[in-house]
Amino acid sequence: MKQHTIALLSCLAGLPLTAQTTLPTIRVTSESAPPGGMAQMKVLLTSPKPITSGNMDLDMSGVDFDSIDGIALFNSNGDVGGAATVNGGKVNVQFTSPMGTFGADADYPLLTVALTLSQSAQPGQVFPVTLDPSASIWDDLLGAPIAFEFQQGKITVGGSVSITNVVPGGGSLPAGGVFSIFGMGFSPSTKVSIRELNASAIQYVSPTEFRVTLREAGVLDGALITVQNPDNSIDTYYSYMRGAPVGQSSRPLLARAVPVFSISTAFEATLPPTISSQVNPNYFTALALQNPNGASADITVEAHAANGALTGSTLVTLASGARITREVSEWFGAALPTGGYLHIVSAQPVQMQGLLGNDQTGVVLPIAVNILSSPAAAPQPPPSPSGGSGGDSGGSSSGKGGK
Repeated sequence: MKQHTIALLSCLAGLPLTAQTTLPTIRVTSESAPPGGMAQMKVLLTSPKPITSGNMDLDMSGVDFDSIDGIALFNSNGDVGGAATVNGGKVNVQFTSPMGTFGADADYPLLTVALTLSQSAQPGQVFPVTLDPSASIWDDLLGAPIAFEFQQGKITVGGSVSITNVVPGGGSLPAGGVFSIFGMGFSPSTKVSIRELNASAIQYVSPTEFRVTLREAGVLDGALITVQNPDNSIDTYYSYMRGAPVGQSSRPLLARAVPVFSISTAFEATLPPTISSQVNPNYFTALALQNPNGASADITVEAHAANGALTGSTLVTLASGARITREVSEWFGAALPTGGYLHIVSAQPVQMQGLLGNDQTGVVLPIAVNILSSPAAAPQPPPSPSGGSGGDSGGSSSGKGGK
């Protein structure tokens, strides 16, 4: 009826008829989890649409949950990084994609947020999860805002199975490499499938763990894992590196901010100059580091003046699977002056993310580092005969995969 009305008005006004444009759709998934289980909410783009920057404002304040446990942005080549601020059940994620390839691959979600439901949640309860159209912004390759239609999501309390984490969750694994799927409600009859990885074995370990052995080398980031119990309860989970935080910043805004790392790693990088707190005291600059390696990483962080002079240096030893976020003055005892920058060198390739916070507005923006040295790209294995489903376990303790 609406299209007919537009067409009639166009004819009456003497305007040419044009085809009606269908907007791309942003969809928040509907998930289910038992009391005490984890629901990984996913924000999906139903058709490819390259995005360069923006923010997403996800409201889960109506959910009966205990904690928000992980926030991730997905891009197959690592061209996206972000910063999230958490206020109760509301999560604001600012992001940037320097090459504008974020959203160009609809096989991955734009964003996932994992939260643990309260043990007091009652089976059958339904909680809304919404993405605020008025507070969420996406810019295209020319910097213009993109219009989307929205489909909102929900969490239903129920089912018998839930994935709570994948360890290590991210990074590259060699052929024969092992990772664990943790959760609740697992049994030898639980069926496990993995997209993007080719598994030689998926072994039931306990009601809270499956152990996966890879037939071929692969990258864990973005692997889609599905578990299904005989009662048809299903849970899906996109794997990512969920680093364990090392302490927290003494700055309240930074303490509730979560760095959302690109999957790209670097041996050496610089964090370019930002707005100095010596010029505007509302602003602060911070650096976040995450170690996806199986061994600890020794990382040297240097502060330099605008003329390149070294003004401070500190050594950080970051354990495997750990992350740390600190404001510059917490690293060196003083803020960076105007034009000052950071130089980061690591013995192991680590993930790095710059942050620019504003205490007055409560916003934390991501600042991409300039990578000077990075590992060579790992060769991609050929797709499995089933199109990349990777492995399947159903009923046996050995869980042979690679179907």
